Amino acid sequence: MGMTTEYLMLKVLHRFFYAWLFLTKLPAPSLPKATKEDWGRISPYFTLIGFMLGLILYFFAKVLLYFHFPILFSALLVLLLWNLITGCLHLDGLMDTFDGINCQEEARKIDAMRDSRIGAFGAIAGIFLLLFKLVTLCTIILNKMFFVLIASLIIGRLIAVYSFTFIGRNKNSGISSSLLLNGVKKPQDFLINLFIFLILLAFGFFHFHLNYFYLWLVFISLITSLVWTYWLNSHFKGHTGDTFGALIELSEVTVLSLGVIFKFLL
Repeated sequence: MGMTTEYLMLKVLHRFFYAWLFLTKLPAPSLPKATKEDWGRISPYFTLIGFMLGLILYFFAKVLLYFHFPILFSALLVLLLWNLITGCLHLDGLMDTFDGINCQEEARKIDAMRDSRIGAFGAIAGIFLLLFKLVTLCTIILNKMFFVLIASLIIGRLIAVYSFTFIGRNKNSGISSSLLLNGVKKPQDFLINLFIFLILLAFGFFHFHLNYFYLWLVFISLITSLVWTYWLNSHFKGHTGDTFGALIELSEVTVLSLGVIFKFLL
């Protein structure tokens, strides 16, 4: 019994770090070679990893504030670190996705996304997303709205798991997304992430001494992110690895933008 428990705990730890390597460019301990089953069981850890990435950006922003860096420069450095620790993986997915959306021929949408060259529509989408993140980060750092920053990374990955669980994949999706989606347990994986999300939400409210405004922010952010989910699905008849990346980016910038809008309206 002891050996079985130890083996299961080790498996959980390994799969957490496989998810860590899948979602970030940060180092991990030496791990055994992952099996197809291992890659298929990484989704329960997405929300937790989003929280950990949010903490990294939170503490980095706090350090910049402590040393009185200019706000715009601080926001630029936070955005730079954000893209470095994720390897621009989701941003690349966003640009590929918008290239696909811009393709008029339904049959060629996936081919457009697979093209290694970035099209004009994808480049414009990427530029505007980075601009929105930069401008919103200025307000968030200036007003010390760090809960919004952390929440953006958590919600982005929670919504991605929702898509894994309740929306089908495109039949032409790549190998990595196919391995992931083939192992998803429905609806258990989403419920695990939702439970972790609610715990983190409660912790955030107590730690940051938040008021009801943030509950509305979270609720509307979730609804808007779900709209993005079904909007992308309507374009591609199922999700791919690129659309999952786009969904994470769109959800993140939605939370940041709504946080700034709510700050000045309420």
